[in-house]
Amino acid sequence: MSAARAALDHVLTVVAGSPLAESLVLRGSMTLPAWIGEAARPPGDLDWIVRAPDAVPLADLDPGPFFDRLHPVQLWPEAVHGAARNEIWEFEEFDTGGNRCRLPPEGLRWMPATELGEAYEDIGEHEFAELLRESPRSPSGVEFLPSEIGFASDGDYADYWADPATLDRRVRLTLPWRAPDGSEGAVQVDLACGEPLPDPPVCTAVRRAGDQPPLGLWTASRELSLAWKLHWLAADQRRDGRSAMKDLYDAVLLAELPDLRLSRRLQRVALGSPPADSSPASPLLHPAVIPTWRIAGAPPGGGDSAPWLDRLADAAERLLPAIPAPAAPSP
Repeated sequence: MSAARAALDHVLTVVAGSPLAESLVLRGSMTLPAWIGEAARPPGDLDWIVRAPDAVPLADLDPGPFFDRLHPVQLWPEAVHGAARNEIWEFEEFDTGGNRCRLPPEGLRWMPATELGEAYEDIGEHEFAELLRESPRSPSGVEFLPSEIGFASDGDYADYWADPATLDRRVRLTLPWRAPDGSEGAVQVDLACGEPLPDPPVCTAVRRAGDQPPLGLWTASRELSLAWKLHWLAADQRRDGRSAMKDLYDAVLLAELPDLRLSRRLQRVALGSPPADSSPASPLLHPAVIPTWRIAGAPPGGGDSAPWLDRLADAAERLLPAIPAPAAPSP
């Protein structure tokens, strides 16, 4: 096992054993071996979506009927002046004059909407640095340097999604490490806060290298992973005139899984229908158009990209049955 892979697995392991694991949804190359086995290409980085809490925030200007105590809805004069708080277990203590009030379980309180947002948007370099300070060394001796963690905005997906509200909440962390033989490197971690998940997260047995057992982590589903891949491939064709071979490779292997189907919602994600993208990619994903794509890079093991494009076109015909045909050229 290489030092780089040992470093990746160590970050994955410390996150899986921490409270962060409930808030992070893994996606990308690290998830693929769980679904396509040994054919998956080696993972290169870690890509997480910071999941919003499963809760409905209360309106700040109209918090009722949710209160931490009864006295805000008690209207009798003694309660207004605090007398109600001096009696214990009197019936007046629970009298609200007909006003409906819901109290939290004993010892707890309702969380305001502002705190709800802060609970997941603040995940970043400090949390990862703390995890690596507590566990800086992998079993194979790769040592992390928490004090040298790098932090930057992540613009990789800025052109794929049109919602500007989420662009300033994409960050990239660089976690430097040093191997026992003196070699050095860094684990790249991408975090996206507030990005929508059109398909619910699934618990996946994420594989690690060597004889280490897999880790149970929340991940994007394989169907959503494919829909994203198709969308990114078409978006790159539209924007740059070419797509990356690694994305084509991943998309083909996912699309050829025998029991994989895309729901109508995920078909819209793949096709770039609003609100995912203001410039739909649907003509580019038509089976007759896919073989004409330009691809950057060679397939794993060498060869030409043409057979892979043909395989994706065959799969697209099955997975995207409602895709519109490309417009006929003008005479």
